[in-house]
Amino acid sequence: MDNGFAEALERYLGETLHDRIKVGGYERTARLPSFLGHAYKLFESNIAGRQCVFLVTEQDIATPSEIAKHVNLVRNEDDAIVIFATPTMSAHNRNRLIRHGVSFVVPGNQLYIPELAMDLREHFRAKRPRQADGLSPAAQAVLFHYLLRRDEYATTPSQLAERLRYSAMSVGRAFDDLVTAGLAETEKQGKERHIAFKSNRRELLDDALPHLRTPVRTEKFVRNGHFAIPLKKAGETALALLTDLSQPHTETYAVASGDWKVVSEACGFIETDRYGAELVIETWAYDPAGLADGPIVDPLSLYAQFRTHEDERAAMAAEQILENIEW
Repeated sequence: MDNGFAEALERYLGETLHDRIKVGGYERTARLPSFLGHAYKLFESNIAGRQCVFLVTEQDIATPSEIAKHVNLVRNEDDAIVIFATPTMSAHNRNRLIRHGVSFVVPGNQLYIPELAMDLREHFRAKRPRQADGLSPAAQAVLFHYLLRRDEYATTPSQLAERLRYSAMSVGRAFDDLVTAGLAETEKQGKERHIAFKSNRRELLDDALPHLRTPVRTEKFVRNGHFAIPLKKAGETALALLTDLSQPHTETYAVASGDWKVVSEACGFIETDRYGAELVIETWAYDPAGLADGPIVDPLSLYAQFRTHEDERAAMAAEQILENIEW
């Protein structure tokens, strides 16, 4: 039970969350009521930056309401996410544990950790359909990373997550999206999943064209700002720097949509209308810094933004971007 279950738990979490998860023995059992150490085998791990403690049993030693009390005892002694783990679980007990707010995992079958926004029960296990309006933001970021970075060795969720500023789980889902779109294949090598794209880079971009979408979610018109945080030039400002397009009167910069509030406060931006704006800030569906090292956003995201633009000059400039990329 000890090593076998820990290995099964480690393997299941790694495969499900597309990350390297290490499950080890729990070293602070002496701090807990003694009966817990007799009733359960305890393990711990780190998942998505949070400490997690697993209460493991292979027998029905307690009712769901009693398990909820045991989980709370551990949580009160150790500020961690406490997860009940067992080799098998009936649908009835699963539903009762959910009503009691107890996180649980059944390796190979079920994962329910609401504190980490993870819910993979039996009726959630069908593949998610690819979004009708194109690749997911994470999938597009993974694709552009491959096309631009030319790094043949960054092929796993854990390798790409830090670079693109996503969680490994999000990158794993991006892999699914790219496979569904017919752009890539994946395979397991050891404990990790690897992605392999099907075409050479230029052909791959052509294959991906029907699935591309603009990274821009919103435009913020601001004034009175100062750059306490460095932002990358974007929009027509970046397009003009990379092509023959004329520079616009108002400069445009990009920021990940989730960072907008922090950036706005740090830079002292005051939102206004288009006509009173000193700067335009685009909020992006993915982090522009994940794909560009220099002061300008990456060219493929610009291409995706402007390739079907209503302004013919901008659309022509987008095509010029592709001509300047070394494939």
